[in-house]
Amino acid sequence: MTQLRLIWQEVLRIPDIGVHEDLFDLGGHSLTITRISGRIRQRLGVEVPLDAFFDTPTIAEIAEIVRPSVKER
Repeated sequence: MTQLRLIWQEVLRIPDIGVHEDLFDLGGHSLTITRISGRIRQRLGVEVPLDAFFDTPTIAEIAEIVRPSVKER
């Protein structure tokens, strides 16, 4: 979850983001989602569908999607 949090902080340019804060409340939008998804793919090797961010817009929720794939590696 630490890597996800760092990615969100970099992309959104916010120094401290809680894992339960809503991406859209933080100013996120479709371009932001594309950037976050790309960095997750680069750093963690996991594809997160863009629509997942609309259904699960917090770091904690995205971590639940990413975690099983990271463990398989």
